[in-house]
Amino acid sequence: MSPFPAVHSASPQPIWPDRAARFYAHGMDRSDYGAQAASALLAALGRPASLLDLGAGAGHPALGWVAPESPWFAVEPSRYLRARLGRLSRTSHPGLRPIDAQWQELPPIPRVEMALAANTSGPLEAAEQLLGLMRFCATRAIAWIVPAQRGPKRWCLSGALPAPLHREEEKPAVAAVLAALGPQRQPNRSALFPWSFSARFETREEAFAHCATQLRFTSEDERHDALREHLRTALKPLAEGGLELSAPKLSALLIWDLA
Repeated sequence: MSPFPAVHSASPQPIWPDRAARFYAHGMDRSDYGAQAASALLAALGRPASLLDLGAGAGHPALGWVAPESPWFAVEPSRYLRARLGRLSRTSHPGLRPIDAQWQELPPIPRVEMALAANTSGPLEAAEQLLGLMRFCATRAIAWIVPAQRGPKRWCLSGALPAPLHREEEKPAVAAVLAALGPQRQPNRSALFPWSFSARFETREEAFAHCATQLRFTSEDERHDALREHLRTALKPLAEGGLELSAPKLSALLIWDLA
């Protein structure tokens, strides 16, 4: 029997295929997200003595925040991302323990000082349930990092496109998260930090094909020409070769003080 509170209304999400996880991780490698997130976490909370990291990805926000020897339970269902975490545990962060699970099915772990959910779907899809689980696991603080830009957020590069192309809701996601929590579960404090997601493509055609797939274009979609024209100016040549497409982001760091 699980030692954690039951999660009744949050079903596990589909796990990324390796190719999608690799694209995401490589974009995060190129972006300033890890540095900006770690700086915000460090300024707000200091270094955690131990950490539960739900939806850890490739570990970008925690790498510059968690001390190498500190226990870091990194819960990540993607095989590719978990393999990257495993390499970190063998090199820079011996306290890191990758865990193959989604947060809805968390296996038994020791209680930790802090719990983190950064750039993962839980706060958007099951805010109340996730917060309850993290309160059970952490003793001093909970931190969430959620999208706060007034713009699209369905996929990493949608913010590099104008609204007629991405056709997404542009309200800041943080507002929906706070509304879902209700007045009794609001964070004690918060902060904002900007960053950008950047992806490298070998050719313009490769960039077009990636965006068209993410936008779910059909062969008859009237946006083909508009996308090609936008990418003509949005793609920037790189000194090392290839082209880069970047999307501006803004994240909200939400903090619950438990101690």
